[in-house]
Amino acid sequence: MKKNILFLFLFFYITNFFAQSERKMVREGNEFYKENNFVNAETNYLKALNKNENSFEAKFNLANALYKQKKYAQADSIFTNLASEFGKYTENKNITNQDLAKVFHNKGNSLLKQKKYAESIDAYKQALRRNPNDENTRYNLAYAQKMLKQEQQNQQQQNKNGEGDENKDDKNDKNKEQNKNKNDKNKNDKNNDKNNQNKNENDQDGDGIPDKTEKGSNPSKPRDTDKDGTPDYKDQDSDNDGIPDNQEAGEKPENPKDTDKDGIPDYRDTDSDNDGTPDSQEKPVVQKISKEDAKHILEALENDEKVLQQKLKEQNAKKAKVKAEKDW
Repeated sequence: MKKNILFLFLFFYITNFFAQSERKMVREGNEFYKENNFVNAETNYLKALNKNENSFEAKFNLANALYKQKKYAQADSIFTNLASEFGKYTENKNITNQDLAKVFHNKGNSLLKQKKYAESIDAYKQALRRNPNDENTRYNLAYAQKMLKQEQQNQQQQNKNGEGDENKDDKNDKNKEQNKNKNDKNKNDKNNDKNNQNKNENDQDGDGIPDKTEKGSNPSKPRDTDKDGTPDYKDQDSDNDGIPDNQEAGEKPENPKDTDKDGIPDYRDTDSDNDGTPDSQEKPVVQKISKEDAKHILEALENDEKVLQQKLKEQNAKKAKVKAEKDW
């Protein structure tokens, strides 16, 4: 009997010791994270996971630390793992569906940084299903949809130009009127391409802020605010605070907003309101949408879900039909 009591005492003592050690590592990692020392933060979160591989907080914060180091693919992999295994974390009453929404939101950000717009849109929709009132997620979803549309338009334009070249080679024997019409069309296409190219060259990262503004006073050595090797005019997050430049630039991006009037616009200022707290740790100001717009977004999500379910039913029905015919 005494041996059993001693064994239980040692078991609970060791369990408690490792739990405290894990929490200590997470707390230390959080302190490093607040100081923007993301490498040391990553190290401490890994140590915590070595003590307890099922620590939701350590794993979630590790992914965030990797994201801050621009290791977007690694961060996405961890967020994906958290989402797929979320059920085992809900045994802890402190872990709720709101936390899963955060996982999908941050997964969406990681995919967005990799320019995987379609996948990021799906992640943001998953986040909104868990937390429909998150304006940050709605804003990011709208931004990702805009970037996907722009990407598709660029692709269509490229395909159109390619088809135009093929048609030109195949129709050399047609009459002069047809050739004249075709040449006029090609000329218009080229002019449109030139206009689009000039537009893109004036704002290569598509954040609304003119490249001339982002390059600074010495265009031959364009400004690189966060020293990441990508100049501001090609970087959608110039100060690497996690808030897109087009959001920080304000309603008139050609004249970027400078909240604290210190001469440094918000998109280059890591503490834009000069309150001593980095913008990355504050809730960003997001574009407001009306209740009616929010309702339309949710209705669109529901319609997408219904269409998907209908397609799955049709596919299953076709499979069943094919199988029956084969058996017959």
